[in-house]
Amino acid sequence: MQNGTMTTTPVSRWATGHRFGVLDAWRGLCALLVTIVHIPVAHRLQGTIGFQNMQMFVDFFFVLSGFVMCHAYGQTLTGTSKLEGFLIRRFGRIYPLHLAMIIGFIGLELGKAGVAMALKMPIDGDPFTGPRSFGTLASNLLLAQSFNLHGMTSWNGPAWSISVEFYAYLVFAAAVLLAGMRTAVFTALAVVGVTGLVVFSPNYIFATHDYGFLRCLYGFFVGCIVYQAVSRPAAGRLAGTVAELAAIALLVAFMVVAGPNPLSLAAPLVFAVVVYVFAFERGIVSRLLETAPAQAIGLWSYSIYMVHMLIFTVEKMAFAVLAKKGVLGLTLITTPTAKLWTFNSTALDIALFTTQIVLTLIASKLTYDWIEDPWRKRFAAIARRRETESAPAPGLASAPAQGLRIARGLGAR
Repeated sequence: MQNGTMTTTPVSRWATGHRFGVLDAWRGLCALLVTIVHIPVAHRLQGTIGFQNMQMFVDFFFVLSGFVMCHAYGQTLTGTSKLEGFLIRRFGRIYPLHLAMIIGFIGLELGKAGVAMALKMPIDGDPFTGPRSFGTLASNLLLAQSFNLHGMTSWNGPAWSISVEFYAYLVFAAAVLLAGMRTAVFTALAVVGVTGLVVFSPNYIFATHDYGFLRCLYGFFVGCIVYQAVSRPAAGRLAGTVAELAAIALLVAFMVVAGPNPLSLAAPLVFAVVVYVFAFERGIVSRLLETAPAQAIGLWSYSIYMVHMLIFTVEKMAFAVLAKKGVLGLTLITTPTAKLWTFNSTALDIALFTTQIVLTLIASKLTYDWIEDPWRKRFAAIARRRETESAPAPGLASAPAQGLRIARGLGAR
């Protein structure tokens, strides 16, 4: 293919099981950016509008999830056996790591109680109170913590998004089973989500524990619409590069000028442009995102998103002990948006900031290998077995069984 030319290969080739490696890398990058927002180290960008707006990269997850669900399941959700397999797979994709993190936080609270007793001083508040109280545990185990039940995010804070996404899967399955892959239905559901945010959310797109489901519904079905829209021939390398750079410029400009105001409601639409452009994987930026490091981060993206808060919480407890002992000159700074630690040394703070990212990547690799991937495969095997058991006997009038092809690493964060 020559630069600037158009290929005539239809995008319908995706139905054969194409893996969106570039979009996977994008999701890993977005997971890292959300992680950076939560790093409890003071720096000059903390508190600026552009930095705080990186929380909106969660909306990229929602848009991409809708896109990938259409790709993986849009043509195969055709009956109750397929629905059962779909739900088993989606549960197995998100719940084992979610449960592991809750167990980790329970262990942390127990450790907090033991350390507080040994040192005769409270460490990061009393154990099993506030966002990690016993009263909030049941809703987190049931993935119901983000339906405005507690007035705050609880236990593993970032998990609010995977809880609402699970219920978005249910809505998606019902929509496809009842109406098929219809853009009009997806549009109506996206409109319900954004309208709900306009009416109910005091923070517009920045809804989490309260109206996070509406936020997810909006972004998820915008992603479904994008999948339906990507049916044109893909551009050549030169045109693809121009489109990719323009999409990135749009994203950066949006992050700089948006905020907790009505403009933030455009976030899923901006991410829709990014997903649309990079789905073709045609430009030079896509080539960079296809490199091994970018692909590894994409593979670990769900773990990155889920494990970082546990790591940072452990470190904040350690910092609190060190500060009380007067070690290393650690100081706690309270800002309107966070409690941050500093060594009062730019070099040491940068080293600490970098360490947080490295530790998160190491832990994410381990949780992917030991929890996320093995349990995903176990639940996928259960789903296949159930689908086989539910399949009509040979010779009966039925549609041929179709194997589900799931893009590895894509789906829930």
